[in-house]
Amino acid sequence: MITGIAFGLLTLSLPVYAATETIKSSLLSTIGILLALMMWYVCVRRQKKEIGGWLLYYYIQLYIAAITVVLVTISTFDSYLPKTWINSPDLYPFFLLSTVPGLLLFFSQLVVAEKLRMSRNYAYVLILRYVLFADLAASLIAIIVNNKYFEGSSTAFFNMVTMIWPIIWIPYFYFSKRVKGVFKNRD
Repeated sequence: MITGIAFGLLTLSLPVYAATETIKSSLLSTIGILLALMMWYVCVRRQKKEIGGWLLYYYIQLYIAAITVVLVTISTFDSYLPKTWINSPDLYPFFLLSTVPGLLLFFSQLVVAEKLRMSRNYAYVLILRYVLFADLAASLIAIIVNNKYFEGSSTAFFNMVTMIWPIIWIPYFYFSKRVKGVFKNRD
């Protein structure tokens, strides 16, 4: 059972890290694989704890994603300024529509997940589900906008990756025995 979970966790992590090899150097890919293995090890070791296994994996991914989102947003901050779009001002609102809702929903998810972790109040699970559904909708809108207005853009892959996150975690927060045990029954 532990081996199955371990390989499942590793499998979920590797596509993102394997894709980075085409974007960055093989060093970044190696770091990503090592990070995935460390995540696997920590999650398996804490499987019997209150927040362990898949739930711990969710939180680790959330924190890593928060760091990544902040770094990427800072490095591309000029793209959010209107003066950058002076040559094509009609595309600026579509750029904002394809990026800003996802960023806001990600940070909403981070806040709700932290409130859930700290309070262990099941009401936050319900809110987190809604935020994940909204995140899925924002990802779909971003894909549609980018396909229509930014053809040839390299963001298509990243939009698909952002869509995978809620697709995986929505069912988890509906059907997980651990989520019900930790946050609802307080076992």
